[in-house]
Amino acid sequence: MNQITNIRDVLTDEVLSSFDGDIGDAHGLPNAAFTSEAYFALERTLLFARTWTFAGLASELAETGDVRPVDVAGRPLILTRGGDGAIRAFHNVCPHRGARLVVENLDGAAMMTCPYHSWTYGMDGRLRARPHFHKPDCHDTEGDERVTLFPIRCEVWHDWVFVNLDGGAEAFADFIAPVEAWFDGYPLAPMRCTEHRTYDFACNWKLAVENYCDFYHVFKVHPALHQSMTKDGRKSMVTLGRHLMNEYWFEAEHRGGLGDKSGHGMHFIPGLRPEFENRQVFSAIFPNVAVNIYPSNAQCVLFEPLSAETTRMHVWFYFVEGDHNDPAMAALRENFREDWDQLNAEDEGICRRLQEGRLCDAYDGGRLAPYWDKGTVHFHKQLAEVMTAA
Repeated sequence: MNQITNIRDVLTDEVLSSFDGDIGDAHGLPNAAFTSEAYFALERTLLFARTWTFAGLASELAETGDVRPVDVAGRPLILTRGGDGAIRAFHNVCPHRGARLVVENLDGAAMMTCPYHSWTYGMDGRLRARPHFHKPDCHDTEGDERVTLFPIRCEVWHDWVFVNLDGGAEAFADFIAPVEAWFDGYPLAPMRCTEHRTYDFACNWKLAVENYCDFYHVFKVHPALHQSMTKDGRKSMVTLGRHLMNEYWFEAEHRGGLGDKSGHGMHFIPGLRPEFENRQVFSAIFPNVAVNIYPSNAQCVLFEPLSAETTRMHVWFYFVEGDHNDPAMAALRENFREDWDQLNAEDEGICRRLQEGRLCDAYDGGRLAPYWDKGTVHFHKQLAEVMTAA
């Protein structure tokens, strides 16, 4: 299967049709979708380039002239903050001879300068100058409107930057609308990012996403989380658009205990609906990012595909402005993050076993649980639809 050249070698008519039948008869994606480096390479072009993909944090480009080099689906990109306040995305390459333009963060830069021939570009991607362009000591100081960095569709939603590499995805407002509706009643403007942590998983990125959305394994794998959640409040995934949504409710008597991520002891998000004070809500935003919102904190989670069998999980932690840097809250913030460390340590082991199981030829995509696995089937169907689109 590592010689895959056509996605339909893996996503056959039989595979695609199974997603539309009774869930008790459905199967997930074939093993090759989780183990083949050739399939992984196709995902970069046929999946991540075609949809809206997470690229970074707007708060990391806080000032005019801030530049951040990022990698999205194997492509080197640049995010910039212009004098007009807009965040833009470009391919990280000089149009002249193809040198990588930016290799480290630039703070408050006036220009981006190519290391090869010193062509310089503004935050809007326009060429501004070319030294010695006409002949030695005869410089082009006016630029050329025909020469610009290669732009990429870019949108900012709250603190998160999304890009569409091939330019053909739906309008971002339509893409994100189901998520915005699900998060209604949770104002995010008062939230501030305090820290970024990473966790490495020995599994395919899709298995990490599926596990993140799977409430069924909480009973067995996460004993502390199991104790903090109401059993009646656990539900199978809700599917809206291409995305997956869910919620759960905290046991009031366990607030502040082990496994409780509600941020007990911190301030509620200003403007939070009172009826949501014991509720957590999240969305797995297609294809590989998630946002969780608790009464007093939030996280943005990226499942970065590193190879067919390895994933890096990024977590950015947000707290209410004031709580995010209050020394009196430092212990609460750290306890919260340590609880995430424990949760992900528990998940790492089971995700590794999921990957190992995909090496078994007898496994054909699973015998799915009708109540719990509706989200898994939806996720696989959305992946297959995008990958096989004309």
